[in-house]
Amino acid sequence: MKSLLKTALRSVGVNVRRYDPTHDLAELLRLYQVAAVFDVGANAGMSGRYFRNLGFAGPLVSFEPVSRYFKLLSAEAAADPLWTCVNAAVAEVEGEQEINVSGGQGGASSFLNKTGTTWASAPELDYVDHERVRVTTIDRAAQEHYPKGDRLFLKLDVQGYERKVLEGASQTMPRIVGVRVELSVSPTYEDEPPMFEIMNFLSQQGFRLCAIEPAWSNLKTREIYQMDGVFFRPEAAL
Repeated sequence: MKSLLKTALRSVGVNVRRYDPTHDLAELLRLYQVAAVFDVGANAGMSGRYFRNLGFAGPLVSFEPVSRYFKLLSAEAAADPLWTCVNAAVAEVEGEQEINVSGGQGGASSFLNKTGTTWASAPELDYVDHERVRVTTIDRAAQEHYPKGDRLFLKLDVQGYERKVLEGASQTMPRIVGVRVELSVSPTYEDEPPMFEIMNFLSQQGFRLCAIEPAWSNLKTREIYQMDGVFFRPEAAL
């Protein structure tokens, strides 16, 4: 009966699988009692809204450097008193830098140039503009928005700049309980760290992989280009 039901649902585009709470970000946020979320690379506020829909009700700080998307982000967060918006990119040092603004609602904007063959499947993400933006660091942002506490969660959607963002968190790192980060399976940006470099770096900091969420794949070939890895410090589980 279960097999027949799955077959019937699959015929209309619904895939049913057994629920596994170990791969549920909402459950992980509760298990590790995350107190605050830094949403780095917030775009127009979709990821912030995602955290709210998961049930996270604590302080949420969203960082978006591109002015047109920051306006949309600010509007999305306007009615939420615990949702703070910062018009800045995040990297290893403070300053200013020129960012490449992509199409597709800015979802692939990056400081880096694109590389590899993966982009052929997403022409809507071609760069369409450039903008000079402010850059801050996790350490600076933590001083301003999370000066105390040891239950900070980082969500990084920074298009090849993951290692640089983490390098700018050296002082805050002991207070970070979890990280959600894009891992590139195939090269997508020049000079971006490969997947295993990011995983090794986080492992050295005491984090362990707790969940993998597919992020970007070729719908025709099913090849995965990027995926989201969720890491936590196991000793911090409550």
